[in-house]
Amino acid sequence: MNLNELRNEIDLIDQDMRELFEKRMSIVKKVKAYKKEHQMNILDSSRELDVIHKNVSKINDETLRDAYQRFLQFVMDLSKELQQ
Repeated sequence: MNLNELRNEIDLIDQDMRELFEKRMSIVKKVKAYKKEHQMNILDSSRELDVIHKNVSKINDETLRDAYQRFLQFVMDLSKELQQ
């Protein structure tokens, strides 16, 4: 596979990630509305930790686990910002 083909594959993955990001943030807005309606705190630390640990443990390539954990934390931080 040449460099252009590899880059094209990355572009397709980026497209999927963009679509999934928008879908996730749409759900985050619904979570925000639910929490507001039920007078709940935005931050649920135990849920956040559970989600991170559950997903990081499923990463097959151990060299990527730290990066994936940071990625998930960043996405969750963005989600919390959207809920503010």
